[in-house]
Amino acid sequence: MADNVDITPGTGATVAADEIAGVKYQRVKNTYGADGAATDVSRATPFPVTQGIDPTPAYFYWIATQVHVAAASTCHWDLWNDDAALMVRVVSIRQIPNIVTAVTGVATNWRLARTTSLGTGGAAQTAWLPDTSQTALDADITCRSKPTGGAAEGTDLADYALSSEETNVGTMQIASMGGLELVPPSLVSNGEGILLRPSQGVSVWQKTSSSAGNTGWLIGFTVE
Repeated sequence: MADNVDITPGTGATVAADEIAGVKYQRVKNTYGADGAATDVSRATPFPVTQGIDPTPAYFYWIATQVHVAAASTCHWDLWNDDAALMVRVVSIRQIPNIVTAVTGVATNWRLARTTSLGTGGAAQTAWLPDTSQTALDADITCRSKPTGGAAEGTDLADYALSSEETNVGTMQIASMGGLELVPPSLVSNGEGILLRPSQGVSVWQKTSSSAGNTGWLIGFTVE
């Protein structure tokens, strides 16, 4: 049976209308449902509404504090999307300086960058779920701390510097606020984030060669 009904003026079905000031306005009855189904809206079957909840599940990687490396251009972690159909939307990356462990710190240069290949080696991370009943993270979406292979550095997204000295005022302020947010505020407020399409990744690199300092990370993202 065809979905649409053809109406010929003067004959055929009667269409409900309300006449106001000589103009007829068609009356429409609210229904809802998938294609081929229509449920009348009533007290018993109200219109379904999702309020105040983002139906897209979120996932997080918490990378515990790890020591800095005396080697320039060291990848501290790599988040990679190896699924052919899914997209990963990174909405938060927090760099959390360790201000408990005493070190003789230095000004350290860092880089947020895309990666063009899957990281290997290092320590595989386990995602934690805000809702334990939500769908588990797809196995093709992975994160490694300090990968020893792959994780080829791609497009530079941001360059910045932090002191690794735990008594540095700026470092202490950043740590007390839960870390330095690396995703630009404009991409956070509009929900766009940093999008990782299939075979794309994002990473943070320590550009200064120094083992002085310790840093942890909290990475939040959704999967579509």
